[in-house]
Order: sequence, then structure tokens, then C-alpha cells
Amino acid sequence: MAKAMGKLKDYNYYRNRSLGWPASWHPDLRLMMPRKETGEWVHLDPLSERGFVQANAWQATFGLSHDIETLARLMGGNDSLATQLNYVFEMSKNARFLSSYVSYANQPGCSNAHVFSHVGKPWLTQYWVRQVAKQTYGDITPERGYGENDEDQGQMAGISALMAMGLFSLDGGSAYNPMYDITSPVFNEITIRLDSRYYKGNEFKIKVHDNSPENCYIQKASLNGEMYHKYQLPHTVFEQGGLLELWLGDKPNKGNSITIWAYLSICVMIQKKDVRNNEAHPFSFPFKSK
Repeated sequence: MAKAMGKLKDYNYYRNRSLGWPASWHPDLRLMMPRKETGEWVHLDPLSERGFVQANAWQATFGLSHDIETLARLMGGNDSLATQLNYVFEMSKNARFLSSYVSYANQPGCSNAHVFSHVGKPWLTQYWVRQVAKQTYGDITPERGYGENDEDQGQMAGISALMAMGLFSLDGGSAYNPMYDITSPVFNEITIRLDSRYYKGNEFKIKVHDNSPENCYIQKASLNGEMYHKYQLPHTVFEQGGLLELWLGDKPNKGNSITIWAYLSICVMIQKKDVRNNEAHPFSFPFKSK
């Protein structure tokens, strides 16, 4: 945002600070851990919140939404990161993804399920987003509707709504070229009215085919009548208005994940390179499905 506003001094200062997190990387645990100025580790318990703010090492590590490329490299690659992240979701499902390895009760962990898409596993994002939406935010009672917690300044309602709509921004829309990750909506049709003071179009509609609790995996997509082969929707496209159609199924769409959904790691890698070089990138990769 600072870069887009031309405030390059602020941009460079805060960007450099945001990239200082590897100093807290524990190479054996392969997690971020709290550390003293002397270099000594505060503790080595990944489930302890000591040294964190409403989080633990698991939640904080996978909450590094601004630097997934570096995180994946330190973990041994995209597959290693996805395997470890899938493990923490499996370990948290009996706790309804609350105050466990994963916690959707507080802000630091609310982007965790969407990280899979950024390391080449969009079907895992689609699966776990649906699970969290159902188990954590699926109740309609005051006691359980917000994950047995409180509304927390709109955060819980916000993440619940975005999961149900099938759109999410991993970096909170702060990128030079904001993008929305596409997941499988709960609703069959969503209409987003666009305020003419800020948007060029009148509305953006999402239409879902073959939707059901079991059909959580995206098989194919089209944007304004043309096949769409990307897992992200640029804000510059969204603001024009239009129609995004999704076809769902009960099997993960792994076979076409490279050609349809995941221009993933390439896109992330180029984004990081361009941001550090103070260059914008249009994110246009014409991959085609088989």
C-alpha cells in the first residue's frame, strides 16, 4: 500500500522489517520460536503461547502470509510445507480448529488453510476451508457461532463470510497488485454489489454448479464465459464486475493442478522478486488445461 501511494521510504522500512522473521527460525523444529536478544531460545514448546500474542509457534509460522516463498524454502520445499501444514489441521480437527495446533479463534491463525494454494495444493485449501467453515463457524447459536469465542472486532464474522463466499486475500489486500484466492463457496450463488464510488462495475457474481457438502473440490472455472485457469482473481478484474462460475466435485482436482489452478509457486516467486525490485508484475500466465 505504501508503495502504491509512492511512499517508498515507508515501504522500504517496513518491508525490510517484515523480512526479519528468519532470525526466529528454529532449524530443528522448522518453526518460528521466540528468541532473546542474546540468541537464546525462550522455550522449545511449539504449543506454548509464551513469547507470542494469542498464538503459538504452529499458528505464527503458517501465518507468515507475506513471505510464503521463504518459509517453504526453509521447510524444505513446497511439498514439505504442505505436509507439515496438513498435519497441524489433522491434529486440530477434533478440537474444531480452536486453540490447538491451528486456531480459528484468534487473528494470527485465520489464514492458515489458504496457505496450501500458495504452495501448489489448492485442493487442500478447498477441503480444509470447508471443514473450518462447517466445524468452527457453522453453528447459528450465540454460544458456538463464533467458534465458542467472541466476535473479536468483526474478524470472526469476516473470515466466516469470506469462507462461505469462496474468496480470500492471504495478505489482506495489502499487495501492490491485490489478489483474491478462489475456494469453493458454500452458497450456490453470491452477488456482490459494487459501490460506484470505488468500483467501475455494478456487481460481481459467483455461480456454483454441482454444489453439495461432499463436493468441495473445484473441477473447472470460467470468468465471463471464458475458461479461467488461475487460482487467484486480481482485484483489477473484480472491480470491473462480472461472473465467475465454478464447477465442483467430490474428488480433488490434482491431475490438472499445474495447468489449471497452480501457476502457483511461479507466481509467488515472481511476485516476491518484483516487489523487492520495486517492480509491478501483471500476473498473466496463459496456462491451458488439457
